[in-house]
Amino acid sequence: MVPAYRRLLSATLIALLFAPLAWAEGSTIPPMLARPKLGSAAARIPTETENKIDTISDALTLVRLAKQFEVQKDWRHQAYALQKLFALRPMQGPIGYELAAAYARQDSKRLAYDVLVRLQGQGYAFAPDQDPRFEPIKGTPVWEYIVLNLQANQKAFGGGQPGFNLPGGDTLIESIAYDPSRKRFLVASVRDGSIDRVDRAGKTEPFIRPDASNGLLATYGMAVDAKRDLLWVIGNGVPHRKGIQAADFGKAVLYKFTLSSGKYLARFETPLAHRPSILSSIAVSPDGTPYVADGPARRIYRLAGDALELVVENPKLTSIRGMAFNADGSRLVFADYDLGLFGIDLSAGKAFAVTPHANLTLYGIEGLAFWNGYLVAVQNGFPPRRVMRLTLDETLTRVTHAQALDAAKPEFGTPTQGVVVGDEFWFIANSQRGQYDTYGIPKDAAKLQAVHVYRSDLKYAIDSGKAVVSPAAAPMSPNQ
Repeated sequence: MVPAYRRLLSATLIALLFAPLAWAEGSTIPPMLARPKLGSAAARIPTETENKIDTISDALTLVRLAKQFEVQKDWRHQAYALQKLFALRPMQGPIGYELAAAYARQDSKRLAYDVLVRLQGQGYAFAPDQDPRFEPIKGTPVWEYIVLNLQANQKAFGGGQPGFNLPGGDTLIESIAYDPSRKRFLVASVRDGSIDRVDRAGKTEPFIRPDASNGLLATYGMAVDAKRDLLWVIGNGVPHRKGIQAADFGKAVLYKFTLSSGKYLARFETPLAHRPSILSSIAVSPDGTPYVADGPARRIYRLAGDALELVVENPKLTSIRGMAFNADGSRLVFADYDLGLFGIDLSAGKAFAVTPHANLTLYGIEGLAFWNGYLVAVQNGFPPRRVMRLTLDETLTRVTHAQALDAAKPEFGTPTQGVVVGDEFWFIANSQRGQYDTYGIPKDAAKLQAVHVYRSDLKYAIDSGKAVVSPAAAPMSPNQ
């Protein structure tokens, strides 16, 4: 069986092959990854191939070169291509792990150790001791230290508890919301678009069903506006939707329902010129305006009157995921799966990046929510999967402190979206999306599991000394 972290690495490289080519402005090769200086212990004369790689700033080309060099067992040039790629995508620890493996195959202990220490410090839980590619660099005290700390990152951590389970089967439940008036959760199915109400014990009751009037497609997300008694839903015309009609392929729709009754009110489609579209996330501002993101197209829309109006389109992004508003609705923060956190100052009409401090990676964020001024992030893009509580500065442009609420829990498969309920964050802990092929068909229906809804304690370790913090989740400050 292929280890989980190797499957993740393969998925990351495949994603890069098909993802838009984008990276942060001004990226440079970190000092530890730069070409060794002449006169140093690792000095060497650059090859013609390395000189050519130096001219490449295209992530897709670098991925292909790295794979080509791997097939040729040319570890030196594979490492050189990967170090350039890691500089372009510094948030992606799986690329760093591949780089460390390429160094190890050359018996470049110092370089391999440097990368592994960096990854361990960011909380990654790779297992190079189980990877034969690292055989040449095993057996030293430094190696034992690195492995010990990476293993510490694999240990279950946090103050959360299981919430409830939803029945298994071919439902593909990807989204969750909460109705505070009736104290019921809402869960939605990608497979048939249906929405159910659920109590805290996991007892479900039908709420909204697709019909000729609403035409619900595959339901990917929901947002509750309790103040206005509204439920907003995003749906997509994808193969995963059972019985989808040919005319609906590529459509992306924002639906409006009455929260209390489930009555269908209206639907709003993305512009025809922008199809095919896939709406990946939704957030409602305090003034009641819904915002939706077309993740793959790197676009964000807002509802203006009876049409979806384009707010942001940035081809330098890769894939927009979770979105969340700050308390006064002046700023919308969103996650780019590969590049980290960004935001929009809506009053000024300007975009901004959220800068992490040292030892914090913002890679692989799927879900976002604000709670009491903190930003809660679901990170499912690397081992161990975790839920983080981030403290931002007053401009929301810099992370000043980070604390894992839960990490590596046995219930975690692929955690996705969540919702704040009081001082708890309830989220889907084991999305079954990986059990479906690209045509929306279960790979093996017998392997479809019950869906675990987990709840993290948002106050966990909020005061210093409240909890013993594991290396994978240590509170970090800018000075670390």
